[in-house]
Amino acid sequence: MRTKNLLIVLLLILSTAGTVLSQVPPAANTGGMSAPPKNGKIKGKIIDADTKSAMEYANVSIYRKQDAKLVTGAIANESGLFEIADLPFGTYYVEAGFIGFEKTTVNDIKIIPNSTSVDMGTIELAVSRQNIGTVDVVAERNRVEYKIDKKVINVTNDINAAGGSAVTVLENTPSVEVDIDGNVSLRGSSSFTVLIDGRPSVLSGSDALKQIPSSAIQNIEIITNPSVKYDPDGMAGIINVVMKKNVLSGVNGIINVNLGTGEKYGTDMMLNYKTKKYNLFFGANWNDNTDDGTMKSTRETYQNDTTTFLITDGQRDMNRGGKQLKGGFDYYLTDKTSVTVSGEIGQYNFGGGGGGNLHEYREPGDFNLYTVQENYSSREGNYVSGQASFLTKFDEMGTHKLEGSFDYRNRDGLSTETIDEFISDANFSQTNNYLSRVLTNEDDNSNDYRMKIDYTLPLEKGAKFEAGLQSRMERETELFNFKNYNPASGTFENNPLFTSDMDFKEDIHSIYSTYSGNVKAIQYMIGLRGEYTKRSIDHSKVTEPYTLDRFDLFPSAHFSYELVDKSQFMTSYSRRINRPGGRDLDPFPNYMNQYTIRIGNPDLKPEYTDSYEFSYMRKFGNSFVSLETFYRTTNDLITRIQELKEDGIIYMSADNLNRDHSLGGEIMGNINITKWLLVNTSFSLYNYKLKGEVLGKSVDRESTNYSGRLNATIKFSGDSRMQLTGFYRGPSVSAQGDQKGMIFTNLSYRQDFMKKKLSATLSVRDLLGTAKFEGTSFGDDFKSSFKMQREPRVLMLTLSYKINNYKMDKLAPSEQQGQGGMDEMF
Repeated sequence: MRTKNLLIVLLLILSTAGTVLSQVPPAANTGGMSAPPKNGKIKGKIIDADTKSAMEYANVSIYRKQDAKLVTGAIANESGLFEIADLPFGTYYVEAGFIGFEKTTVNDIKIIPNSTSVDMGTIELAVSRQNIGTVDVVAERNRVEYKIDKKVINVTNDINAAGGSAVTVLENTPSVEVDIDGNVSLRGSSSFTVLIDGRPSVLSGSDALKQIPSSAIQNIEIITNPSVKYDPDGMAGIINVVMKKNVLSGVNGIINVNLGTGEKYGTDMMLNYKTKKYNLFFGANWNDNTDDGTMKSTRETYQNDTTTFLITDGQRDMNRGGKQLKGGFDYYLTDKTSVTVSGEIGQYNFGGGGGGNLHEYREPGDFNLYTVQENYSSREGNYVSGQASFLTKFDEMGTHKLEGSFDYRNRDGLSTETIDEFISDANFSQTNNYLSRVLTNEDDNSNDYRMKIDYTLPLEKGAKFEAGLQSRMERETELFNFKNYNPASGTFENNPLFTSDMDFKEDIHSIYSTYSGNVKAIQYMIGLRGEYTKRSIDHSKVTEPYTLDRFDLFPSAHFSYELVDKSQFMTSYSRRINRPGGRDLDPFPNYMNQYTIRIGNPDLKPEYTDSYEFSYMRKFGNSFVSLETFYRTTNDLITRIQELKEDGIIYMSADNLNRDHSLGGEIMGNINITKWLLVNTSFSLYNYKLKGEVLGKSVDRESTNYSGRLNATIKFSGDSRMQLTGFYRGPSVSAQGDQKGMIFTNLSYRQDFMKKKLSATLSVRDLLGTAKFEGTSFGDDFKSSFKMQREPRVLMLTLSYKINNYKMDKLAPSEQQGQGGMDEMF
């Protein structure tokens, strides 16, 4: 089957190559004479005139001077560099441009026998300007920029995200879905890697995204098929959060304050001091947010001839908070060598509370039990991280370079949960008699170390060779303590059945290499990564640790082509991995409530995903339309299992049982309808197939999943605008359940004052009160349904003040070593 898939992809690539090559402009008619020699070459670098940063994917077009005929074109790489070879002798003019920027034309470029190579040096592109009435408005970058290997979400243009977190930004981001609890999925998968400024986060997944204030973010990169230069973890790809950083000299900064209904508060600030030799930066943030919600659920279990019903109706409140200090410096030893040292320290806390009314009864029979449940859970702790990196350039353009880094992360945490269930009457009037009362706490501590070195060597005709080594080591300890309440003694007593401890060790050593270049108008990059993994899980209740010792290969391939009509194609393949975490591997029972117990599986293997993509984009002035298609298949799928046993308790576990397939596409448009109306919209559709068995029974299931988004920005003037967003997610299925569709809308208004130094944003989230999470799960001997809804119509006010005209950094990734950003595909 894998061979068949690879043949399909190869045929797709060859077909695409044949199609695009047929559109390469033909050489001029020579009238029967031999064609002039094509020895000419034009190269240069394109930068942003404002920030002086490199402009990746800027367009370069070469025209013949005598008849203004387009000869060929190219796009700039991640360093803003371009090189066009095989040009006949003659006189040309060059046009450089990019969406949202004015075109720059360079005339009288001559390719002659004694001067076949022309270095145009640096070409600056200025942000375009438009006139609305008598107001001179500087054009802004689109909220979503489509770069052929990723999507870039410009957070400053998303006023609906003001006062929120990175999760708030992602709520209206193509390819991403967010449930009512803020849990993020990427193309239907919750297995993805979160990076902050190109580096792993201290926290993981959605927890990391919830802790980052949106006002501190410059942009978010969605990379669904990264190259082998990056860790293969995460089936769906990478979400990279690029933080704001000043680019101007002197002292600059920005301060943000936000508050909202329902006890939501936050503030953050960033200060910079920059000179030619060094850059100092310091930041801090604090947030405290409470989200109220409701929950209703029903559960039916079938044993012998009896059906037991459990109906729950209650509150589901959540709290998220934290504080952080961070700082560091960049020091430029020479024009070609720099070092960066940075660190952060902080505290985090997540909490949940509420409870509800429970009614349990059986049919047939006269059993009736009414109870009131009160529960509270919290997870809080401290974290610290430190990074040191260097960058050495061996040439003037910075393409021949060596860079290395060392990262250290430590996190400790204490999770506590109390569950009290009181007997009540049929009207749920609470008594002082306990049906159940438990107290649990989990103490964990983790230390992560990462060392990495990368080498880049430019070759002839724009080709490039990259290679790197990396070692990462994780050490984690968990202590879980479970206590039952003893009414006789009036104290909580330890229960050894659910009390356990675990030591988790994992070492991963990697080596990778990529080669990129071009064949005429086609750019390509192929790569291979090898990883050796050694894992050990030691538990006080076992005599021998559970171990894993294996070596894996992760290939990738990327091909892209840009037509002279400003269309772009790309096709790619990568192999990904999702490694189970410590909680999934812990083999001992974990008490969730008196009706549910979770048990880990120490023999759980990683799941592997083969991901294929094909993309097309067409530009229309400052607008564009893009189409993506993808196919993803996962082997050794980690499947969540629910099983009802004779004691009436549902046991939750996981195993590598199945295989799934996702085939779909996404169309997105960024359309400047008028000078005052910008619309960004997307629609995704994919078919999901699950094949395999659960508890000896076939679970072959299939669903067609779809979602749509709309983001409309109305500019009333250069200083005021309104933004409306809407999202709809269709229903989906899993091995033992399904999920219903959901819709929500947000509305925001922003006003700038004091020549844009001060801005105020007022927003309403979930304007129609329709954001909810609803679904079912089932098996041969049980069926359950649930409905959860978050606090609707939340009103947020955010104030932002810039100190000394703070301007966000937009450095190219190659210039951001240790500061942020991702190295690009080419």
